[in-house]
Amino acid sequence: MTKPASRTEFLTVPDRVLAWLGELIERTCPTPPILVGQILGAAIAARFAAKHGSQLRCLVLSDALGLAPFQPAPEFGAALAAFITEPSPESHDRLWQQCAFDLDTVRDHMGENWERLRAYNLDRAQAPALKPTQQGLMEQFGFPAIPSEELTRIRIPTFLIWGRHDLATPLPVAEAASVRYGWPLHIIDGAADDPPIEQPAEFVKVLRAALAAAGSATPQALPDTREAWDRIASGYDRTNTETQMWLGNESLARAGLRPGMCLLDIASGSGALSIPAARIGAEVVAVDQSPVMLRLLRERASRESLEIDARVMDGHALASVDDSFDVAGSQFGVMLFPDMPMGIREMTRVVKPGGRVLVIAYGDPHRIDFLTFLVGAVQSVRPEFSGPPMDPPPLPFQLSDPERLARELAKAGLNGVNVEMITESTAFKSGAELWDWIVWSNPIVEEVLGSLALSEGERAVIRQTLDRMVRERAGDDASAILRNPVNIGIGTK
Repeated sequence: MTKPASRTEFLTVPDRVLAWLGELIERTCPTPPILVGQILGAAIAARFAAKHGSQLRCLVLSDALGLAPFQPAPEFGAALAAFITEPSPESHDRLWQQCAFDLDTVRDHMGENWERLRAYNLDRAQAPALKPTQQGLMEQFGFPAIPSEELTRIRIPTFLIWGRHDLATPLPVAEAASVRYGWPLHIIDGAADDPPIEQPAEFVKVLRAALAAAGSATPQALPDTREAWDRIASGYDRTNTETQMWLGNESLARAGLRPGMCLLDIASGSGALSIPAARIGAEVVAVDQSPVMLRLLRERASRESLEIDARVMDGHALASVDDSFDVAGSQFGVMLFPDMPMGIREMTRVVKPGGRVLVIAYGDPHRIDFLTFLVGAVQSVRPEFSGPPMDPPPLPFQLSDPERLARELAKAGLNGVNVEMITESTAFKSGAELWDWIVWSNPIVEEVLGSLALSEGERAVIRQTLDRMVRERAGDDASAILRNPVNIGIGTK
């Protein structure tokens, strides 16, 4: 069965253009390049950087379309329409009167090159085979505004260069984008929408300054926790994955996953959501930043003869085309993202219209038995310990409030949002088993315990205390049942 992300026959025109650009960069650039875009090319460059910023070192946008809906000055719009309808030397020059701040000066500086430029422009505008392409690119990239949530995903150094007298995309558009996204803006006097032609020396000077600044700038990188998850992967797979598959089944049933559907599992770990989905008969793509987690997932899938496409990927920037999956789900994954809203937006982007986004996150930490047990056991050696600080809540509990989870799903553009709270029950036979389950569940646990500088003797006392607490909870039964509230949020695109 064909994998969802490789169904190129269903790619839209924008996706085809961006895929072409990505392949061009991959084949020609041994290291991430600086991408410079002008006017329509800048709109394409911005969309590419939003989806594939890891392939770039820096982005420069010159008089870019796409930062706002295309609403040029009336005189510019009239001249453009006339040239498109009937390209001629006269309509070309009337349009360039609007494109240039001082067309006579441009002609003088260019000399014979002006005639060559005009002849080239007319030849391209009059070619019947090119008109549909030109119109399609403008309709897809030039006329509409790029959604702000897409531009927010650009995390590489980005610079704006603008002609002060641009009538196609006026300077206030660039100024607003500069303020909103923190992109430095360089304004070139004596230029309209084509500074490289009108003020070539000044444009090169400003471009060099931007590139020099890019060389000293660092991307707005999110914390890289890959190594931490790699370290705990084997323990997590042994203790947590199997116990959480019941929850995966319950959640997938609520999301309406059926055989033959396509599921993307974000921050999949070693398969607590992916394995149940594959058992249902869904086509599963599992992504995680930890290669070790994915290796363990593949081993689990192989033991059951299940087919799961496992890929190393950052959930903040999914390398998947828009509208690809029936369901995008994350079990105890996106709730841990440093930029959790971005993770949910990415999940929303890759599901098909009518598809569903599923987010599973821990509920009220005060009602989580395993946390209560851990805090109580640590207090046996550190009486002053009250647990991890909760203001603001640590990452594992940033979606513990069902109302916040509902808001985040709605903010991502999802409809029919519903959040249910269910109770997860896990059986433990001993304090040692519970200790392992907790310390292997998340790198943050060891960070908290490590901050206490616990000695081996103190850790032994904590495990003994846990053992006593487990026996008391179990009573006459073989195992103690610990219960945890879990929020299951679902929204429809």
